[in-house]
Amino acid sequence: MDTSLILVKTSKGVEEIRSRSFGLPQTLRALLIMADGSISLSSLLSRTAQLPKVQEHIEWLVSEGFVESVAPAGHPASRLSARDALIALSRELLGADAPKVIERLKAAPDSPAELQAAVERCHKLIRLTIDEKKAGQFLQAGLALLIEFG
Repeated sequence: MDTSLILVKTSKGVEEIRSRSFGLPQTLRALLIMADGSISLSSLLSRTAQLPKVQEHIEWLVSEGFVESVAPAGHPASRLSARDALIALSRELLGADAPKVIERLKAAPDSPAELQAAVERCHKLIRLTIDEKKAGQFLQAGLALLIEFG
């Protein structure tokens, strides 16, 4: 696994943090908490070097769908699509509230018209369930991203 990748919680990971619904042991839960979208795998490994089997635990969290890795901005291996950019925008703008929006974006077909429709549906969801101001910011930035990706 590329150690420059950034670790972020999936909706399953967020659910575990909120309600302990999957009953992760404390070591795995601590690693899950640290996967906040701002820390690279290399930083996480250096911060937890004293713990045994950290790399294996992180790989397990990824394989079981609690966290996912994303390429940081400017990463040479990143081939950011419009959908990936919208997902990154959701994570940045909505933080812990992002998983519901991300699920909808991932489910949308990949055509520009369908992604635009998904952005508009996500805008309504954010406005109704999260925050009106963030909904407006998401809609404006999301549509700008779609234009940028042509």
